[in-house]
Amino acid sequence: MKKLVVIGLATMFALTGCSDNQATESPKAANGSSAPTGSAKPAKLTLNWSVASQNLGNVTLPAADKDFVKKAIEEKFNVDLKIDYMMLGKEYHDKLNATLAGGNVPDLFIAGGAESQKYISDGISANLTPYFTKEIVPNYFKWVSKEEVDAFQLKQGDFTRAIDPFQRNTYVSWYIRQDWLDKLGLKAPKNFAELTNVMTQFTKGDPDGNGKQDTYGFTTAGSGVTMPFDFPQWLNNGFVADFMIVDNNYVDNRTDLKVQGVIDQVVEWNNAGIVDPDWFLNKAPAHYDKAAQGKAGMFFSGDKSIALDSVATSVQNRAKALDPKANWQPIFPLDKPVIWKYNIPENTILISKTSADKNPDKVKRSLEILNWLTGEEGFILTHYGQEGKHYTRAGNKITLNVANFDADIAKAGNWLNVYAAFTPEEPNVLGLELIDPRISEHDRTILKTIESFPKHNALPPVSLVPPNGINIGDFRKEMSKYHIKAVLEDKSGKNWPQYREELMTKFKGREIFTEYTKQLNGVLKDKKLNDFK
Repeated sequence: MKKLVVIGLATMFALTGCSDNQATESPKAANGSSAPTGSAKPAKLTLNWSVASQNLGNVTLPAADKDFVKKAIEEKFNVDLKIDYMMLGKEYHDKLNATLAGGNVPDLFIAGGAESQKYISDGISANLTPYFTKEIVPNYFKWVSKEEVDAFQLKQGDFTRAIDPFQRNTYVSWYIRQDWLDKLGLKAPKNFAELTNVMTQFTKGDPDGNGKQDTYGFTTAGSGVTMPFDFPQWLNNGFVADFMIVDNNYVDNRTDLKVQGVIDQVVEWNNAGIVDPDWFLNKAPAHYDKAAQGKAGMFFSGDKSIALDSVATSVQNRAKALDPKANWQPIFPLDKPVIWKYNIPENTILISKTSADKNPDKVKRSLEILNWLTGEEGFILTHYGQEGKHYTRAGNKITLNVANFDADIAKAGNWLNVYAAFTPEEPNVLGLELIDPRISEHDRTILKTIESFPKHNALPPVSLVPPNGINIGDFRKEMSKYHIKAVLEDKSGKNWPQYREELMTKFKGREIFTEYTKQLNGVLKDKKLNDFK
């Protein structure tokens, strides 16, 4: 199933048992230069890669004469590079599995964290110890640390999967109609009591001045299934995103006993009529549509372009088309230490054991290319195009030529995303700064505000996997049913302790989170976590 990639500016902003197979030959260390060195040109190799990311929906590589990245790679490294690419997800892994079943294992491939476990246990992926070193791929280790890579392994002491470099910062925020605050003479809320009052005034105080009581304080989208984290009640009760370690205990935020408080406070807002009454049935982006239409005064989003003037389809622009005074601004309306968590790695880079055993030069050459892709030259080419045509450079500042970039890349299928699958849109990692002429001072202020909201490292970089035979998706479905039963039927959190116990026993939650705790203890070097209760 493919996901639409929004072209242009929004794309740039949008930037969640092991084998111990030894390669028969270890490659020599490569230096950090952009191309292989030495007087003799290495023999030409054909390399097969399988690449996936969330930014590859509806992406199409251009004709060979227009693919300047492929041309650069093939000339620098004397290879014929064949890349299979697709948006990361079930369809990609189904296709990859079919390829693997046919015996055609890519020399290098990306896989999801959970999926990589099977490839490793089945002996498809090589032991990476001889290959992923700071000497061979020094640029790669600018994006991830050796400690993170070690913690990411399925079995401590083995090195069977590399982290696909990931976006670390998160850009979540609540957004509020600042013009409604101003019209009603209200200050920006700084705690839950003040926020509840603002939501009440947005509902009952006629903030749009049309003489009707037809607005609501808050909107979200439950898709007929969930009580989403968009509700500030989660954070108000101390739950930051999905998982935490608190007082030396692993906490699954959505099934903790204290969720009773979240439920009670959501019910209070529902009873007060200050939440969009369609919130549970809304399917994204219906809540954004309602915000743009002036039907609600606050929503939550992880899309940092959602309120920018420079994005034509943003909630801000759509709202201003109906009301020129509309002014959506990011807000952190609670007196809590953090608003969200930093990202942790999810996807992996794997190397074919067949290639490592039979043709280790393919592995070495693949990693020389990976080192180039994760270095400055490769990063700039795969994110911003060709110097002098798609951007200009002055020192560490990269200024985009919007017209040429849109014509050759964004509107030509966003094809650079195929090669950018190995590096997130975070030029600051390499000491670079992107200047986009479309970004106004208003938008820069919004972006700076969102980026500055405090976050924390919720968990070490480990991929949590439930015990064999237990599907975490099935567990979450039952969990969501109990959330909604409590909110919409019971209209109280009083029965949550009973519901939680059923989740822990009948639906094997305690087994799952005991296993998670065990996996976390495997990577924690200091104090071990207490047993899950």
